[in-house]
Amino acid sequence: MKLLAAFLKLVRYPNLIYIALTQFLLQYCVVAPVLASGGEQPSLSVLCFVLLCISTILVAAAGYIINDYFDINIDIINKPGKMVVDKIISRRWAMAWHTILNMAGVSIGFIVAWEIGQIYLGFTQVICSLLLWFYSTSFKRQVLIGNVVISLLTALSVVVVGFYERQIYESFEAILSPTGRKLIQVIGVYALFAFIISMVREVVKDLEDMIGDSKDGCRTIPIVWGVLPAKRLCYFLLLALQVLLVLVDLRVAILGWYLSVAYLVLLVQIPALYIWVQLRKAALPEHYHKVSSLIKLVMLTGILSMIFFKLYL
Repeated sequence: MKLLAAFLKLVRYPNLIYIALTQFLLQYCVVAPVLASGGEQPSLSVLCFVLLCISTILVAAAGYIINDYFDINIDIINKPGKMVVDKIISRRWAMAWHTILNMAGVSIGFIVAWEIGQIYLGFTQVICSLLLWFYSTSFKRQVLIGNVVISLLTALSVVVVGFYERQIYESFEAILSPTGRKLIQVIGVYALFAFIISMVREVVKDLEDMIGDSKDGCRTIPIVWGVLPAKRLCYFLLLALQVLLVLVDLRVAILGWYLSVAYLVLLVQIPALYIWVQLRKAALPEHYHKVSSLIKLVMLTGILSMIFFKLYL
């Protein structure tokens, strides 16, 4: 049981649940209702959608493992009590599990792509796998690049569901159809939300891990630019997030979705403002850790807002 608990901790199982929940809600609360409003059905069968989710989760889990594998020296300083690789699971087994999960995830991705007759879509998981490898070995130690890569991958976990819809991959005319435009708009908004909130969290995590990162030679934003500029970047991103949410509020208010407006204000926008306040006060690693946890909560409430498409469409 101890080994199983360590493995689940290694692959960040709560984050994997986030990914699965995001894709499930997007498929059945956004994509399916939008298509149904246009008299169409989702391109993916239930089995293919489940396989796509499993594929994404496996690739993400492999990414978490390889990240911890290359972060041993940093984690010894930043979180010695939470280490799994080299303490409970050996480096050799960590690398073996990384390889197994990656190969399984990529293979399942190609199976789903082949099933819908668009084999090139299988390379999406290959690209994600490569980006996660290079993030762990190089990108995360460079200014801004690592943050952008992880944020793009977070957004891609949303977008990838849309990739497998014929309204997006079939033709340019399908994209320009009313249903195609609506799908792209909604998925685009959630992908942008995911990118912005993930960027904030990545910078906050860099602030939290400054001591270990600096000793390992990492050139993260707070180390190179300084703590105050790193915080200012977060403030700018949080402002951009508020602007995006206000635009969404206006749009859904016009449609008469007043309950969703109240939800966004109370459970997404106000908590995001609270994050800004807490970040201004933060000075110690435990403060930044608290802010990071609050960001994850806002990510969850943002994801759950997809339920309103099921209610209103």
